[in-house]
Amino acid sequence: MSSNRREFLKTLTFGGLAIFTADWFKAVAETKVASGGKLLPAWPGQVIKPKYDVINAFWCNSAHHFELCVNGTKYDEVPAFDEDELRVPFDEEEYPQDEDESDEDHLVRLEEERQAWDDEYNDFTQQQEDHELAWYRQDCPGARAVPYLETVFDELEAKGESAAKDYGDIGSIEFHDGSCPGNDTFVAATAPDYETLAALQRAFIALGWATRVVIVEPNPRDVEAGKGPA
Repeated sequence: MSSNRREFLKTLTFGGLAIFTADWFKAVAETKVASGGKLLPAWPGQVIKPKYDVINAFWCNSAHHFELCVNGTKYDEVPAFDEDELRVPFDEEEYPQDEDESDEDHLVRLEEERQAWDDEYNDFTQQQEDHELAWYRQDCPGARAVPYLETVFDELEAKGESAAKDYGDIGSIEFHDGSCPGNDTFVAATAPDYETLAALQRAFIALGWATRVVIVEPNPRDVEAGKGPA
């Protein structure tokens, strides 16, 4: 079990222009309230096309964070494991009936030979387990978010410059490898709040990435706050 945190550079600039400004923070706060935490602020010229990569965000009440998924959902299931591609066929003709063997005894012997063959060549238990583990750790939408977002931070840190003014903490992305000792299936990237998702989208735009952050399941507290006084 391990985790590490990558923080947005609060004073990040590109070409001398700050990407997190007072106007940006104002737009984030206003959009959060107006949409009940369901939409992120749109800026003039931000065109989101159907072929963009999508980072879907799902709020998890028990863990108090958004789980992030690349081009999929946290409800996606493990693809079927195709045993037929690996199966080694059993050939009954290699086990002919003996002269002094009855039909019934021959059928029993064939079944025993078939079982022994399958035990040796067609037991896919380990392959099935490896298939599922590889999907959870590498191929599921949640696991794919880890290298995808790590690259975002690498580019931010490589291209960004330090600005003079700091508008406060806007959160960070946390990367998880295993939910608990002995459980290696939970590989994921998470965000603590709405503001961090907004910062992530802003970073994608600044980097010129064709990526959109979509809040699929918002934080219930943001939804209630957006409703205003009862």
